[in-house]
Amino acid sequence: MNNRDNLLGVFQAMYRWRKAIRNLCVIALIGSIVFSLTLDNYYQASTIFYPASPELSNPELIFGYTGQVTHYFGSDRDLDRLDEIANSTEVVDYMVQRFRLYEVYGLDSTSLKGRAKVREYFRNLYVAEKNKNDAIELSVEDTDPRRAAEMANAALNKINEIAQRLIKNSQQRLLATFEENIKNKTVELEVLGDSLQRLQTRYNIYSGVQQGEQLTEQLSMAESEIIRSRARLEVLENNPLIPRDTIAYIKANLRAYERERQQLMAPDGKNGGVSVKDFNEGLPRVAIITDLHFQARKQLSFDIERYNQIRAAFNTDIPAVQIVETAEPPLLKSRPKRSILVIASVVAAFFFAVLGVLLAELYRDFDWKDIKGGGG
Repeated sequence: MNNRDNLLGVFQAMYRWRKAIRNLCVIALIGSIVFSLTLDNYYQASTIFYPASPELSNPELIFGYTGQVTHYFGSDRDLDRLDEIANSTEVVDYMVQRFRLYEVYGLDSTSLKGRAKVREYFRNLYVAEKNKNDAIELSVEDTDPRRAAEMANAALNKINEIAQRLIKNSQQRLLATFEENIKNKTVELEVLGDSLQRLQTRYNIYSGVQQGEQLTEQLSMAESEIIRSRARLEVLENNPLIPRDTIAYIKANLRAYERERQQLMAPDGKNGGVSVKDFNEGLPRVAIITDLHFQARKQLSFDIERYNQIRAAFNTDIPAVQIVETAEPPLLKSRPKRSILVIASVVAAFFFAVLGVLLAELYRDFDWKDIKGGGG
């Protein structure tokens, strides 16, 4: 009975104050309608994209020098990196300048406070975050539906540009390293070439294998001919039946081969030509410099080829995002929801009116003079 009496008392109080409650709700209704009609309509345009794999900019992958499987979509770390870029100050400032948002939002561009406000205002209308499908969903609200779509697509392009720039900056540093290395290798190759040329001139060695075979063959032939000529002379020189011309011919051949052997064995090429001594002394030095020169040329060729591959990858426009959906001008506004605003205002007015009525009824018989008397 007590609860029913209390509830009945509430309804009786509301009935007695029904006109006041009604008037307050009507005022709230009219006021909320007028207020909602003054609010601008906002339209939300959205674009959805995934990160592209940075491996797509790998020269080995571009030119098919690796057997690994190509991954076209990036990892979770790439997704986080795109999310950071999308919410960076660089993107916000770009949008402010690109669309002249100081003028659109009616803010002062010459003051620091104006710069802070325009960023805050834009961030309240701009959202870039991962959705349930692990993609980046970027949304922009604006009073102009066409401009909202243009802003969303422009933000997407800027994010792609920044992500590409990060990759290209790494490639550019790598190119600078290769350029310096190629420059040093070229100088080193010139020094080795000069050293090789000096050694070849000093020792008369230009083809080690062929010259070694020729020297060995010449020395062996000279030794054989000397032995053969001396044997002939021992047999024929004291024979009166042998003509003196024949003996003189054999002696001449012997002297010729002895001189040839002397020339082949002479140190430092004193008799001209290539000597066995010089050849044996110079061949290891020439061989070492020749090998170093060959290795330097081989490394330089590899570096140049690698440099050209990185340069080609650097000059190739490889997107950093995989676009799922581009932004289009929305057909319907996203806010304000005027009907909800009006209903909420009327309900709130009714609630506070009832609360005020109950308080008034509760303290209606309270003697406020007692409070004044107690205070005196």
